[in-house]
Amino acid sequence: MKTTACASVVFLCITVVIFGLSSTVTSYTGSLRGPVEAVILGEHNWNRDCPQGKEVDAIYGDMVLRNQHLVAVIARPTATRNANMTVKQVGGCLIDLTTRQQQSDQLSAYYPGQKQYPYRSWTVSTDQKTTLEPDDHAHASGSHLVVTVQAAAADARPAVDVAYALGVNDRFLTVTTTFTNSSEDTLTVSMADDVRADSRNEDMVKSPGGVSDMYYIDDRYWQQAYTFVAAGRRIRSNSDERLSTLTYPDETGNDSISLSPGQTATLTRHIAPGGNLLQARAVFAEHSGEKNTPVTLAIRDRAGHAVPAARVTIRNNSETLGVATVDDRAEVTVPLTPGIYIADVALYGHTFVHGYPLVVHSVLEQSESVLLDSYTPGTVIANITDESGTGIPCKVDFTPQGDVPVPDFAPQTAEFAVKNLRYTPNGRFTQDLWPGTYQVIVSRGPEYDAVFTEIQVRPEKTALLETTLVRSVDTTGWVSSDFHSHSSPSGDNTSSQRGRVLNLACEHIEFAPCTEHNRISTYDPHIDALNIQPFMSTCSGVELTGKTQAINHQNAFPLHHHPHTQDGGAPLIADDPDTQVERLALWDNRSDKLVQQNHPDIGWLFYDRDGDGVRDNGFFRAVALLDVMEIHPIPEAMKLSPLSTNSRGESSNNRIFNWLQLLNQGWRIPGVTHTDAHYNFHGSGWLRVWVQSPTDDPAEVTPLDIVHAAEDGRLLMSNGPFLTIQAKEVGSDRPAVTMGQDL
Repeated sequence: MKTTACASVVFLCITVVIFGLSSTVTSYTGSLRGPVEAVILGEHNWNRDCPQGKEVDAIYGDMVLRNQHLVAVIARPTATRNANMTVKQVGGCLIDLTTRQQQSDQLSAYYPGQKQYPYRSWTVSTDQKTTLEPDDHAHASGSHLVVTVQAAAADARPAVDVAYALGVNDRFLTVTTTFTNSSEDTLTVSMADDVRADSRNEDMVKSPGGVSDMYYIDDRYWQQAYTFVAAGRRIRSNSDERLSTLTYPDETGNDSISLSPGQTATLTRHIAPGGNLLQARAVFAEHSGEKNTPVTLAIRDRAGHAVPAARVTIRNNSETLGVATVDDRAEVTVPLTPGIYIADVALYGHTFVHGYPLVVHSVLEQSESVLLDSYTPGTVIANITDESGTGIPCKVDFTPQGDVPVPDFAPQTAEFAVKNLRYTPNGRFTQDLWPGTYQVIVSRGPEYDAVFTEIQVRPEKTALLETTLVRSVDTTGWVSSDFHSHSSPSGDNTSSQRGRVLNLACEHIEFAPCTEHNRISTYDPHIDALNIQPFMSTCSGVELTGKTQAINHQNAFPLHHHPHTQDGGAPLIADDPDTQVERLALWDNRSDKLVQQNHPDIGWLFYDRDGDGVRDNGFFRAVALLDVMEIHPIPEAMKLSPLSTNSRGESSNNRIFNWLQLLNQGWRIPGVTHTDAHYNFHGSGWLRVWVQSPTDDPAEVTPLDIVHAAEDGRLLMSNGPFLTIQAKEVGSDRPAVTMGQDL
């Protein structure tokens, strides 16, 4: 018995499922009943109406469409509307979708018609047949609402209307595309959509390619599901780790149609969010008349204690129907049609119950406890402080000895628990582990002595991890910094931004600007939520990332952040690095800022702007405005060779060698080195710069003090060691100078 099958051939199920366990999953209690609403997001209603989730890309001017079950965001249909650096041209597209009760949006974008049709206008229709032209304060409500975006006919393309419809009791969003041939020629129209959901370094499974009745994307950590249903056609899918292309073949296998002059055709899909894949599939099973039983599974260890974070896989013989993660009470409710199933229960990547028989009856509700007889965990209670007894941010690495399995707490995009690491903002946490001996490393960057110790975790016992991190490196007058790191808002990865901030703090980075790709953003809400204001300061910035990959990436900070607007108020990129750097340097009314050239091919920048091997003036306008330049990797400095070779055997110009040559030729551009971290498993910390600062209190660091010191070259690039240099003129009363200063 397949709980996912649709009883009627009218429906075609496409499931994009994303669910998991994180502090950023927002749950709501109480009644959400009421009419369907359509509202334009603005400053006046942002906190009330914008959905939550790691991949939320809504800004002011986008439209929220919601009922008691789900909330969707449709991007304002403008030519300049991009979700982020890599998710572009989303005007009129569905960019956010999640359940109301458990909000964890994981959809980057759903493109109806792919990117073939530029949607440039929209209307809202109510069940009273009232049509509204949305303005910045538009609000519509009723038992059934339709938001329609329009693309005009042009260049052998039909006119296209895409209607997003939602009824008061609907658990799915209905998307209907109407193609109208207003030309005098017959047009061929492809029945195709694109779905953008990134799986790299995520705990995500996508439906296998080919033709099927259901397509799904299953992110098993971040806990969110989406189901798509289309009338009268199956789905042919082709996915990579970013994009899924969906086409809809008819009974003959044809996924395109011919439109005669004046003819119209429609394609209807339904999209249902759910907290997990089983819930999302059940939406359409119930819609087609199947009766589901809500089955609550409680996961307990041998002593009867709850096992939070356990993951339950439901199978029908050899077919996996879905995976669900329990809540803090170690319970999860999944809808299943009556029948016999098999359940597997895993924790931190290892299965403890395999083949548990689950018989589902035709009843209103069903509850069952699953005992993990072989799982008798111990509990590690950590209390880590500095020498004054104050709890401090740090990371703890658990490496089991012998045949004890390595814990896999969460994927590299997570926050407090990542792979076999625990990050803590205050030195305290509680962690269950299976019994055994663990090598434990407690660290907080190179200024603190790491603690290497061993703990014994015994069944149903408590192991205390109490230690003091000693700050043995005196860096008085210098602040540890990382000017370059990324997270989900960059669009090139899906790491939690809160996880990035926690990673930085636990590596004892005392100043870190927020430098997402092509978006001015902020770390302030995360610093406040983690309560780490005494340990880390920040400011808003950007990495402006143009198309010339060898040269056209530049960081800048501080910049003025315009919350919830397109790109946070960042400047537009330019194909020409001279233009892009000038635009960045002049931004915010010529404000004082640091302009940093990121990971350049220095030859292109200074002597060969087109890379043809013939010397020219390079990008001399950009060079004049650069304050610092990234020159890592640091070990290349020891080779003193014009060329370097990467791990793939590819040869390129040795950046540090060329930078030293620039110094020899009189170009004084200070070098900096940063991690450019994208993921949260040891991502930050292994490279850093110490910058001279008038204060050693991270909470009192001002961005412009960092900017001016970096511009002067009063900084130290390092992959760990800290070095101070002072020079003094013999026989002079003048004070000694340090790195970056003149003697």
